[in-house]
Amino acid sequence: MKASADLPIGSSLPEIKKSAHNPYNESNRGSEKNIHDDAVAQKLGFTRGFVAGGQSIGMISEMLLSFFGPEYFNSGRFQATYVSPVFEDDEIIIKGTVRDRVPENGKTRLECDVWMEKADGTKTVVGTASALV
Repeated sequence: MKASADLPIGSSLPEIKKSAHNPYNESNRGSEKNIHDDAVAQKLGFTRGFVAGGQSIGMISEMLLSFFGPEYFNSGRFQATYVSPVFEDDEIIIKGTVRDRVPENGKTRLECDVWMEKADGTKTVVGTASALV
């Protein structure tokens, strides 16, 4: 499904399923140690190093670009909050729903709720996104 001005409120955006990868935990990344490193994360009480937040945003952006098309680059808006970490090999699903249709400059802005969740339903990122259609 692609974005359109007459898409009903409540419509689901096409889901994307992926397996998370944490390149920051690989041995060739140098001497930098932070929350993305397993050993550091474990010292802080986590099971493993976090997948970088930018990767989560990139995966959500992939869904938004697929849904809105190139217009997302011209008129897109996106804001998100991280609510739970993503770890190496977590199976994740990126989802969204149309929340509102708002007239703007002779077009319609589709406003959407978007989120990323793990296979068990734990949300990791929640936010909103919109673009003109």
